[in-house]
Amino acid sequence: MRLPTKKTRTQPWIRALQETLGTSEMTFPKLRHSAPNLSYGRHKAPSYPRARQAANLILIYPNEQGNWTIPLMIRAETEGIHAGEIALPGGRCEPGESAQQTALREFCEETGHQVSVPAVLGELPPTNVWASNHQVRTFVALERSLPVWSPDPCEVAGLIFLPLSHLMDPRNFGMHQVTRRRVQFSALHLNVDGHRVWGATLRMLVELGEALTSAK
Repeated sequence: MRLPTKKTRTQPWIRALQETLGTSEMTFPKLRHSAPNLSYGRHKAPSYPRARQAANLILIYPNEQGNWTIPLMIRAETEGIHAGEIALPGGRCEPGESAQQTALREFCEETGHQVSVPAVLGELPPTNVWASNHQVRTFVALERSLPVWSPDPCEVAGLIFLPLSHLMDPRNFGMHQVTRRRVQFSALHLNVDGHRVWGATLRMLVELGEALTSAK
């Protein structure tokens, strides 16, 4: 599947996704600040010239009850600066590998489930992760069958599952305090099964939520 260009990538596939999911009645909370305080909008600014390239994948599929769901992973405690955080499956691009190839490969390596190329609907705007100096490209895929999971215990402490309707409900969002290098700041989070999803992962999910309600 040929991905849309940068100028058009946020429209055609969103309409198709919206029609497929039946999201015409969905609304998304108006989140003015999905990024933590003190981030100064850097996640949308130009990346550093030496930023490392990475990619991840948002997979939407029906769970056992037929509800559209997104898998998230809990990073293993050995995963460096982002250890223990909730993330979308993904990782750094290897030499000669396209961003989409990276997203599909990393998703399979981390969750044990292989997503096919035709399942990829398109791409969300890229996100800069300044804490680890990465520019991350996020792809969205849709499947109609229930995956069989086999997460890699070296990288993944566990999987949690986010119903799409849960993402679209403003009652599931809140604020918390974060301390980094003796600096404290507030950050928006999404509550999922007792876990707080925040930071870059939340920004990517917010992009998806906004996309689902922006197409007419």
